[in-house]
Amino acid sequence: MINDSPQESIDLSSLRIERDRPPSRKRYFRPLIWGLIFGIPLCLVILFTIGPFSLLTPEVSTARAIVVSPSQAATVLTASGYIVARSKAEISPKSVGRIAWINLEEGQRVRKGELVARLENEELQAEKTKALANLENARRELTRQKSLFTKGITTEQTLDNAETEVEVFEAQLKNVEEQIRNTEIYAPIDGVVTVKKAFLGETVTPQGFGGAGSAGATFAVIVDLNSLEMEADINEQNLGKLSLGMPAEVILDAYPDYLYNARLRQIVPTADRQKGSIKVKVELLTKDERVLPEMSCRVNFQNSEGLLDTDGKQKVMIPLSSVVENNGKKGVFLVEQDTAQFRPVALGYTIGSQVEVKEGLIGGEELVVEVDTIHLKDGQNIRRKSE
Repeated sequence: MINDSPQESIDLSSLRIERDRPPSRKRYFRPLIWGLIFGIPLCLVILFTIGPFSLLTPEVSTARAIVVSPSQAATVLTASGYIVARSKAEISPKSVGRIAWINLEEGQRVRKGELVARLENEELQAEKTKALANLENARRELTRQKSLFTKGITTEQTLDNAETEVEVFEAQLKNVEEQIRNTEIYAPIDGVVTVKKAFLGETVTPQGFGGAGSAGATFAVIVDLNSLEMEADINEQNLGKLSLGMPAEVILDAYPDYLYNARLRQIVPTADRQKGSIKVKVELLTKDERVLPEMSCRVNFQNSEGLLDTDGKQKVMIPLSSVVENNGKKGVFLVEQDTAQFRPVALGYTIGSQVEVKEGLIGGEELVVEVDTIHLKDGQNIRRKSE
């Protein structure tokens, strides 16, 4: 049943289309929103594929080809240490006494057997004089007894007693002379006095200090400068780089511009577990007056193969990790304007992690390293890891 009420008729008649009303703002923003949704990712894709931040462009580590001297190129290990003497003598007396004369000064050169000091020995000299007189009398008496015995005037026992008396006085004289020699102190080796502890008037003793106004048993030290060598402590981890007899060069801290040829003489067969090190001794093949005991210095141990190249020319060295084989040729990738450019090279000897370049580089070129972990092509774009 249809209800035609007047109220419903009025409501329907009030409905109309407003054609002059402006359209909704949402219609204007829809293209912008869709553009942002699809445009931003598209820009990012372009930026990181063909742009300067391309994710397809490999990151590389780089290093420089360096120019070094032949000795630097051959160096496999450097260590610090001190100059010491293999031949060193400590002077000490054989008897207790006061120094009456001394001819020792630090820096003075002495010869083996040279008298350098004397203790007071006046009493011993008096005993020697007495012993000489007694011996002379005993010898005269022995001569007389022999003459009497020949004539049959004296007995054999008397002659034997005279001979015994001569032997006794000879022993006494020998003993006194030995005591006098013990008061005279001689240089045991050729060398230079490096330490002087005793002075004129002081009392010295073989056992050590003799109380107030005395010097110890060792009152001077003589060093043979011809036996100077270097001692250094080497980390245990570097021991495998060394071999007996390998060449080296020693540089004194006081004279860094002077190089001294040397060789590894000894690797001490024991380690210091607290330091984790092993002591080595380096023989100096060349030395001069600049080299003194206890001077600080450093040593460059050198590879024998590297030293065989004695042309004196500077060497170009590069990291081994920069060498790659490309189309059957060994070479390196140079970094040129953010691209990797392959350059063939001729290689020489290898020292540790470095290799000599005989042809192809002049030094200073920037190279791609660790190329075995990257598959590069000639002319490919690259990015340095630091960028």
